[in-house]
Amino acid sequence: MTPARWLNLIDFLVLTLALYGVLSWARQARAMRLAFWIAGLYAASLVARRFDLIITSWVLDAASIGLIVMLLIMFQPELRRAFLWLDRVLHVSPRTSAALEPAFHAIADAAFAMAHDRVGALIVIVRNDPISEMVEDGVSVGAEISRPLLEAIFHKTSPVHDGAVLIESGRISRVNVILPLSHRPDVPLQFGTRHRAAMGIAERSDAIVIVASEERGEVTVMRGRSWQVLPGAPELLEQLQQLHGSQELRWRERVRRLLVHNLRLKLAAAGLGILVSALSLFSTGTTIRTVAVSVELVNLPRGLDVAEYPRTLEVSLRGRSWFMDSGNLDGLVARFDLRNAHEGTNTVRPTEQELGLPPGVRLDGVVPPVLTVRIRKR
Repeated sequence: MTPARWLNLIDFLVLTLALYGVLSWARQARAMRLAFWIAGLYAASLVARRFDLIITSWVLDAASIGLIVMLLIMFQPELRRAFLWLDRVLHVSPRTSAALEPAFHAIADAAFAMAHDRVGALIVIVRNDPISEMVEDGVSVGAEISRPLLEAIFHKTSPVHDGAVLIESGRISRVNVILPLSHRPDVPLQFGTRHRAAMGIAERSDAIVIVASEERGEVTVMRGRSWQVLPGAPELLEQLQQLHGSQELRWRERVRRLLVHNLRLKLAAAGLGILVSALSLFSTGTTIRTVAVSVELVNLPRGLDVAEYPRTLEVSLRGRSWFMDSGNLDGLVARFDLRNAHEGTNTVRPTEQELGLPPGVRLDGVVPPVLTVRIRKR
């Protein structure tokens, strides 16, 4: 694959990743329809430019910009939450078991202290599976884990005592979070709404959920589709330590999660990337530029040597001016394959394939139109 083709592939992957990030955020913020409207208006604007509908393209661009401004105004809390998450991802380094040991002690002690005082609590420890798209509301905190803080959050006089506490990367990330309820038919009769919410998030992800019962004074740990009532804080601490030790996934499992997780959203992002790339690549060129291209001969058979050939070509290219400016035309090289060359005079005709043109740029003419290469025995 030529360098230009590699650059085209990188451009497409970057575009797809950007679209996936936008769509993923839009789904979490319930702005998916607005995001698709913006993408559709941008695509329609490209089509309008393709047919030289200048005023129509201006109107569509203005409409898409207006929707973007509306998105920024209407979804400020969601945008702030996304930036906080990005900041946490970029700055939080992996923590060792020794670094998380105080947090495990604080969680275990706080859970049983609240259960003893008949204070209901719901603590979600996020592991490998992201759960942002499955939960609702919540107040961003970003605080260190401590027993007094956990007990203060779930105290009955606290304004955020309802809902769950999310713990991510060894920190309390959000409080007052609403979790999805479980609809399993085998839920024990003694389990109330808090336990059903814990079961709902546990069966949808690999998160560890700790529930302190207000009625029975019990602490229940839920993982997957199973749950266990623990007798004391040491047993809960032991489970947290074991689960953290087994948190690292094998590389095959990580690759599988990377490919399969949010598959529909990834396919939608890839489809939009293909659409935008196609509309951009196949638009009619309006600028012609002539550049000097170096000639490179490859795969010359053994026993032969090149006696004479043009060192450069004058190539006329057609395309959108901003496409050609971003395509780095000064670095173009015309590579000709001479594996079938013979002694004497050989002629080849330069085409777009030998030039490896960037996307959106087309070949308009070459001087000389036929390349003459003289071959002699070594």
